[in-house]
Amino acid sequence: MPEEEVSLTVSEVNRLIKSKLQDSTDLRNIWIRGEISNFSQTSSSGHMYFSLKDTSSVIKCAFFSFQSKHYKGSQLRNGMDILVYGSVSVYEPGGYYSIAVQKVEQIGEGDILVKIERLKKALADKGIFDLNHKRPIPKFPKRLGIVTSPKGAAVEDIIRIATDLNPSIQILISPCLVQGDGAEQSIIEAIKEINDPKWEVDVIIAGRGGGSFEDLMAFNTEAVVMAYYESRVPIISAVGHEIDRVLTDLASDAQAPTPTAAAKLAIPNVADTLIRLDELEDRLKSALRNVIRIGKEKWIGVSQRAIFQNPRSFLELRTTGLNDLVSKISLLGRNFIAGKQNQFQRIDNLQNWWNQFLERKKNKYNLAEQRLDHFSPLGTLKRGYSVVRNDKKEVLSSIQNIDINQNLEIFLSDGKLAVTVKNKEGI
Repeated sequence: MPEEEVSLTVSEVNRLIKSKLQDSTDLRNIWIRGEISNFSQTSSSGHMYFSLKDTSSVIKCAFFSFQSKHYKGSQLRNGMDILVYGSVSVYEPGGYYSIAVQKVEQIGEGDILVKIERLKKALADKGIFDLNHKRPIPKFPKRLGIVTSPKGAAVEDIIRIATDLNPSIQILISPCLVQGDGAEQSIIEAIKEINDPKWEVDVIIAGRGGGSFEDLMAFNTEAVVMAYYESRVPIISAVGHEIDRVLTDLASDAQAPTPTAAAKLAIPNVADTLIRLDELEDRLKSALRNVIRIGKEKWIGVSQRAIFQNPRSFLELRTTGLNDLVSKISLLGRNFIAGKQNQFQRIDNLQNWWNQFLERKKNKYNLAEQRLDHFSPLGTLKRGYSVVRNDKKEVLSSIQNIDINQNLEIFLSDGKLAVTVKNKEGI
């Protein structure tokens, strides 16, 4: 093996396989259809183990007792065609994978599941389940709305938990059927009624307790799903147990596995909140006391300084130092001025000679200036002449080099003109 390549242990390989398979969304919460083979059930724990096979493949399945106890169908046996719902699970020490089964449906029921899956996909394509549509649940609701059967245990659980968490919570119940004939329309009308602004509901819990696959069918219909989706008030779906996943769970603003859990999600624990507020109040008071203490200590330290004890002594000391400094500056100034006066006196003797020298040079330069002015271009300009240049700074001496509408510069003795040629005539 090349030195730069790193080998993996068997455990590391199995761990990688496990993470890849179990983290894949395509292998979680899926339906699988097949025929049971190698069925076995442990008498002590109640766990069921079997394989699902089709014409060309087989996969192992584990149906543990905490899930299988909810199964109400016919006794599982070899040769039975079923639909299982679950996720891929990897047993790392043994290096094999299987399906961790959450629930089992016989094929007769599976036809309904296929329709539900088709509806689920159609609604998802329309954006009904999009996360950006979901609204946050109010942190401190004043009024809770409940949409469920008034006779079921679900409403009692919600009321009990809600009032335990917040004794002052106001609760309105919009009763409806949750299964059987008429349940679908009853749920829709109850949700619409509780959404009426006159009731001033802050959050809604809509659902029921657990039940069989058929009992929950109303919550898998398109009309009920759309009623959850179109709710004006944030709505929590609370239908059945963990394994009873229905389409209204996906369309609601939040989902709870049971009505009890929904009540805990919707209503904050007032006692905990009050304790938290008391803690914050204590921390605030402590912080303020520290600020006051530190400020007081600083003030005491400042007030005990000498300048505050005897301000006059501070000024007297500074005044004495200032007077000494002024005296030193005055003496240095007088000495400096006296020295400069001696220097200027020696220079006075040179002044007359320098003035005579400058006068001679001035006469000489005036004569040269007159000669230079006579022969210089500026002198010529002063006598009434001018210089013409084009935009390339070329001096022009003939109209042959000038075009109509051409921009020119004309230099005079005291400045220049910018002109545009409108006409030209020869001499």
